[in-house]
Amino acid sequence: MRKLTVNLKDHSYDIIIENNLLENINAYVKNVYKNKKIFIITDDKVAPLYLDKVLNALKKDFLVDYVIIKNGEASKNLETYAYVCEKLIEKGVKRQEALIALGGGVIGDLTGFVASSLYRGIPYIGVPTSLLADMDSSIGGKTGIDFAGRKNILGAFKQPLAVLIDPKTFETLDKREFNNGMGELIKHGAIGNKKLLELLKDHPDIDERMLLNFGHTFGHAIELKYGYKHGEAVAIGMLMALKMGIDLKITNPNCYQTIYDILKLYDLPLDEYDYHDYLKDILYDKKNIAGTVNFIFLKEIGSSIIYKISESEVLKLYESNHNAK
Repeated sequence: MRKLTVNLKDHSYDIIIENNLLENINAYVKNVYKNKKIFIITDDKVAPLYLDKVLNALKKDFLVDYVIIKNGEASKNLETYAYVCEKLIEKGVKRQEALIALGGGVIGDLTGFVASSLYRGIPYIGVPTSLLADMDSSIGGKTGIDFAGRKNILGAFKQPLAVLIDPKTFETLDKREFNNGMGELIKHGAIGNKKLLELLKDHPDIDERMLLNFGHTFGHAIELKYGYKHGEAVAIGMLMALKMGIDLKITNPNCYQTIYDILKLYDLPLDEYDYHDYLKDILYDKKNIAGTVNFIFLKEIGSSIIYKISESEVLKLYESNHNAK
């Protein structure tokens, strides 16, 4: 077993990583949750794989019920949020009774958002089942749903009681979903861990966790529009950010080919989009704070910076390129 502790000022929690954890999940839940009733939120793809196993383990110590939603990003919306809340209320959920998010990033984001708002906040535990969710959405307390064509535009920060990871769940991921997670892992190496990026060239099975947004600013702009999975969109977003960083004389041009080659190794999409065309879209991104957009650029492999550009400057870049076409 491996344990990582997320130390926060107002709430700290552990990330537990252990093979076959799901078979004994009740023991880990008992460590952080003292009430008797638990509600599992999962989807129709994960449920046939893991729901019975988790139910059987939890029923040794808890009263358990569950809600199943349709798999996929399309379920991360107001309608599904309302459906989950309605079902939980029908099943008698009370304040201080916990939710368990059993699934990938969509389930984690949606369950966390429900937990942040139902009864003005109830506890939840993250049980991610995808590589992408393990290293991205399950860590950091970011929750939310998509709205008005924008990804995660409605949401809240809600820290879990714990994050419980069973790496054996990776064995049921198809190749595309596994590589989707690799898009995020490659990002982690690019922004601050050159050694990790070198290891990825040898195609190992690794799971590192870091939290930065390289590739997300442009990735979010194309993810919903073109139907990419999140890690795929981040892969393309990294290439777009690299090109912008090179144009701004921030990024060493050699970085582009290095990242391109590693993305290709993991069969991630390499579709080319002109970053200029999406500058206007990113003004609605969550990283636009009071009229300033925080771009994440690489200086070198393993060295990244936050580069602030005002909203007016972003629009100027967009309009100058648009008028030149």
